[in-house]
Amino acid sequence: MKNNDPMKISELVRLAGVPASTIRFYIKEGLLPAPIKASKTSAYYSRNHLERLAYIKQLIVEKKSLAAIRKEIIRRFPQPEELADHNGGKPVHRRDEIIRSAIELFLAKGYGDTSIADVTGRIRMSKVTFYLHFKNKEELLIACADKIFHAMYAQVWHEIGMEQDMIERIRKRARAFLASYPQWLDMMNLIRGLSLSENPLFKAKFDKVLDEIIDPIIRDINRMQSEGRVRKDINTTLAGYIVMGMAEFAAELVHKGICTEKEIFDSLDAIFQSGLLKK
Repeated sequence: MKNNDPMKISELVRLAGVPASTIRFYIKEGLLPAPIKASKTSAYYSRNHLERLAYIKQLIVEKKSLAAIRKEIIRRFPQPEELADHNGGKPVHRRDEIIRSAIELFLAKGYGDTSIADVTGRIRMSKVTFYLHFKNKEELLIACADKIFHAMYAQVWHEIGMEQDMIERIRKRARAFLASYPQWLDMMNLIRGLSLSENPLFKAKFDKVLDEIIDPIIRDINRMQSEGRVRKDINTTLAGYIVMGMAEFAAELVHKGICTEKEIFDSLDAIFQSGLLKK
């Protein structure tokens, strides 16, 4: 590949040695610029993406926090895109203002009772400015959901990824989930209810959220099974869904003050030891 040749994500993954899911995470977090969209289904990355990924990997080895990595990236790669989001160079802070306003209103009033005028009026923004960032209210809701669900693991993403013990990795996922649970539950219930409507966009989003939460758990259990730590007769996909279900009910118990976080983890450890892990 020549220095300035554009590349597809598969090529970037191969050269950088970083999974596509991690690349997308970095883009959402502003550590990487968005790719150039050639069409609805194709996008191209540059040498700049490859250089940034190499530097990020170096910072991860140094055990830098996500906030520290972001500062280092901005310092080392002072590009105009740092001042713009991936929607065509529009100021990031205005888009973020819209999302924050909408999250508060959607959770307080519900999706159906919240209008675009409500969202823009709350932050004294014209509808013209709103439509520079979002096509409609549906697209805005998806962005709000992404913001909340993405924030669940934003501060511990690297720590989880660097953890080699799969049991401890699942524990860290669970702790992050417990910390984010109240707001996660409100948005999840909103998306879950809308997924029953005739709009296929909401059902697709609901399914995607579940996949993004459960798939990493399934992968961790699969890895433990391949290492001989999980019984061979365990259906790892089913186990992943069961673990997620237990985590959601456990978070509810902690949130209501019925039991402590320590009691939850002690019980989950006992369940893992007796029913899932190989003796």
